[in-house]
Amino acid sequence: MHRQDIINQMIALSKKKYDLLIKLKGLSEKQNEAFGEERLDSVEKILNEKDVIISNISSIDEEFLKHSGKIKQLLGINSLTELENTNVEGRQELKALIEEISNLVEAIIDIEKQGQSLAVEMKKSFSKEIKTLNSGKKITSAYNNKPLNNPSYFFDKKK
Repeated sequence: MHRQDIINQMIALSKKKYDLLIKLKGLSEKQNEAFGEERLDSVEKILNEKDVIISNISSIDEEFLKHSGKIKQLLGINSLTELENTNVEGRQELKALIEEISNLVEAIIDIEKQGQSLAVEMKKSFSKEIKTLNSGKKITSAYNNKPLNNPSYFFDKKK
């Protein structure tokens, strides 16, 4: 495979990854909204969608790593940052895409951190509600003790 073809493949993979990361960011924002509104059914659906996207991103990353290994070997470089010193077309586009992807990943991490704190708050809220319900059940059961159906009688007999 020619080095220009490899760079073009890497650019195409980076574009796919960027598009998937945009979707992932949108889902993370929706997830935070669902946490804020305590809609657990929506959260579960969103998490399933995110798992599919993350799986696709992982396969794209594996493919990208294969191509980056090939290009490093062909050009005799140790890092993709050294592409700047070559005359391969598309190196600037690839560099820009990688920077955009890095910035997007950082934004997603920030959104996920917010989501985690929202999830913790929701868990605390649910824990308080559960404790209140359990206390109410105990109080109710104390007042609703049913007498035994068969009362017992004691007889004293003197012999």
